[in-house]
Amino acid sequence: MFDLLRRGLLAASMALALSGLAAAEGLRVSPVLLEVPAPGAAATLTLRNEGRETITVQARAFRWTQAGGQEQLRRSGEVVVSPPATRLPPGATQTIRVVRTVKSAVRGEEAWRVVLNEVPDQGRRRSGAVAFATELRIPVFFIGGGARNPDVAWALRSSRGATFLVAQNRGDTRLRLADLRLSGASGASVSRPGLMGYVLGGSTMQWPVAPAGRLGGGARLKAATNLGTLDAQVPAR
Repeated sequence: MFDLLRRGLLAASMALALSGLAAAEGLRVSPVLLEVPAPGAAATLTLRNEGRETITVQARAFRWTQAGGQEQLRRSGEVVVSPPATRLPPGATQTIRVVRTVKSAVRGEEAWRVVLNEVPDQGRRRSGAVAFATELRIPVFFIGGGARNPDVAWALRSSRGATFLVAQNRGDTRLRLADLRLSGASGASVSRPGLMGYVLGGSTMQWPVAPAGRLGGGARLKAATNLGTLDAQVPAR
């Protein structure tokens, strides 16, 4: 069970970028994260086709929430992307706008994902060539005035043969976790290079980090975050 969870975690981590440029096949997107402080309501992304074939890209906005330790994406017209689809010849660029259309003020921080899909070329499919459907998910955060910094309580929980790192964020804004290392009371340690994920404001998130029982009755957590280096003691539930 843990091996399956670990493979899923690694795949998810590879899909998220920490640099200023995200890539899928010939598609390049910049920036890879948007922050829109109040009273702003709009931002832009730049798409570039660095491949050798013309591509069609579809862009959609999803409300991003976390519940029960799981990520959830939901379509909503409160944020729109324009244009919603674009055709890019090799070397061409396109600027797309991401706009929050509702007039109500942001409370705390709203989290969204702009999902960019490269639409497979049906002509290539008919000719027998392999046409891959690639996807990028760009985080977008609308930040209200007076939003509180993340305030995260950490714990270790064992379930289904794995130990999960549980993060409960009592603040308004997200915490991004990367380059994680856990040193257990048992003397064992585990490390997870690269991006682990986010815990959104007012949410609880969890990630599988080790086989059940490997870390013992607690651990020391060190990681890189969007607010600097994290060093915390993590009790076992």
